[in-house]
Formats: sequence, C-alpha cells, structure tokens
Amino acid sequence: MSARISLICTLFVILIAPSILARDYSARTHYYAVEYLKPNAGSGEVSILNVILNRRLEAAAAERILREELQRAVILFPPKGEIMAYALSETEAASGSEQRIALPDGSNFLIYSPNSKRIQTEKQYSASREKPPQLGKGLNVELHLEIERGNDGRVRIVGKTNLPNGMTLMLGLRDTASKYFAQDKVEVLNSQFVSAWFSEGGKPLRPSTYQISVSSPLPDLQPQAVRARIGEKGENLSGSVRSWMGSKMIEYTVRKTLK
Repeated sequence: MSARISLICTLFVILIAPSILARDYSARTHYYAVEYLKPNAGSGEVSILNVILNRRLEAAAAERILREELQRAVILFPPKGEIMAYALSETEAASGSEQRIALPDGSNFLIYSPNSKRIQTEKQYSASREKPPQLGKGLNVELHLEIERGNDGRVRIVGKTNLPNGMTLMLGLRDTASKYFAQDKVEVLNSQFVSAWFSEGGKPLRPSTYQISVSSPLPDLQPQAVRARIGEKGENLSGSVRSWMGSKMIEYTVRKTLK
C-alpha cells in the first residue's frame, strides 16, 4: 500500500480478528488504514475520512466498516462541520491505484452532519436537503439533440429545449471506439442552443455512433433569472436531472449516428 500523509495524526492500521471476518470475507486476517483529513480552506469545515482497504470487498461489507470508522472519528474528534467518508480499495503498491467503492444504494460516500447527528449515504443526505417544487413552477426537462456535419467535415451539436433563456449547459461529444471526446459550454437562447464546430485535430470527424451528453452546473452558478424559473436549488426541475447534496442539475445522454 502506498504511503499516505495525514493532515492530523490519525492514521490507523486495523487488524480484525479471524473470528469476526470468517462469516463475511473468508479471510484469516484483514488490514485497512484510516485517513482523517482536516478541512481545506474554503471547504466550509467539511472533513474527509478515507478508509483504504487492501482487498476488494462487497459494497455492504465496505459500508459497514466505513460506518464503524466514521462513528469512531466523530467520538474521538468531534467535528465542527460535516464529515464525508469514502471507502477505497487499494490492492496494488503503485501510487494512485486505489479505486472508490460504491455503496449498496449507489452512493459514493457516507456523510455525518453535526446538526442532525446522523450518518447518511450521499443519496439519503441529498434527498433530505431537497426542496419541493415551487407551486405552479414545475419544469419537466425536454431535450432534443441532433449532430450536424458541415461542408468541411466538422460537426456541431444542435439542441432544442424548454429550459429558460440564459441557462448554462455543458455539451459533450464522445466516440468510445476512437477515444474521441470534446466539450463546449453553451447558453439557451429562444429554446435552442448550438455548440462550436468540432474536429479531430483539424480533420473531419470519422463516421461513427457518438454519445452526446448535456449537463449543467450547480443552480447557484446560474443567472438569477434562470434560478427564478428552475428554483434556487433546481427544485423545480424533473425528468433528465440528477441530485447532488440537495441540488438538482441537468444530466442527459443520447447516442446519434454520424455518417
């Protein structure tokens, strides 16, 4: 396992007895490390707890260990702000080889809030912070995308939507076969948006089936006029959206064939 430097002296190596593990892991011994990092400047007093396992575990087992260590950290080092706890698997000695373990409900982390004194998954926490839609302002997102080729072989993404004027979107164009990927930031104008022209190193894009993605930044980063329509936390949005930490954002993908 690669060396790690913790910002506070809380690097633990835990040995779980064989009798405890036998029912879950079929292992004689199990080692893991816990890294508890102080909040970075400007992070709002949010601390990070990493549990680094030296073997791959089922999601449920990883979450159980993560909860135990998060509870221990809360007792030993009562936080001012929230603690986000991640389970990582690092089975190789190479630095950066660790992989995040998704929890059973698909969340990427657990979070402890000193206000509620509860440990929740990312999805549970996000749902608990979501606002209900404003009365009469619900907006079921509609997106219709096409990929167009110009006379010089370059291509662009053209879209129609019911999102409000001035809303910022990020468009992505990906071809897995050729490992091509390009992005462009656009704004909605009169229910439409158009990307810049894309090429592959100045050459025409090859015929293939491309994945087009549409996403949006946090609602806090949208213009005030847009937030008045979608909600301060995007609470009025439904359909092709994702939730994160109580906010809703656009997330949509479609595949289109380019000839």
